[in-house]
Amino acid sequence: MHWFYLIAAVIAEVVGTTLMKFLVSGGALLQGTLAAIVMIGIAYLFLGRATLRIPVALANAFWEGLGMIMIAVTSLYLLDETISPVQGIGIFVALLGIAVINYGHYRQGEEG
Repeated sequence: MHWFYLIAAVIAEVVGTTLMKFLVSGGALLQGTLAAIVMIGIAYLFLGRATLRIPVALANAFWEGLGMIMIAVTSLYLLDETISPVQGIGIFVALLGIAVINYGHYRQGEEG
């Protein structure tokens, strides 16, 4: 169940960021800001639930990394933005970082 909460936190963050961009781009600065605040708040509630069972470092790496990737894909397909080759490399490096943190977490569990 804790992984469900973590995925829900990522989705809430992506929805909030995307809604903010749509609303602010349409001239609704206050509504966009409020949508982002509410969705980020929900994301943190889910993240808090997830960290009851998932170590904070692992949960945060997963949340930030997957959120960044999902926002990049969303901005590419829904917001008609572009991703440069350098940004693509950055996404890859972030994924590599998540993998290293995950590996370290399970490695630590094997030793303890």
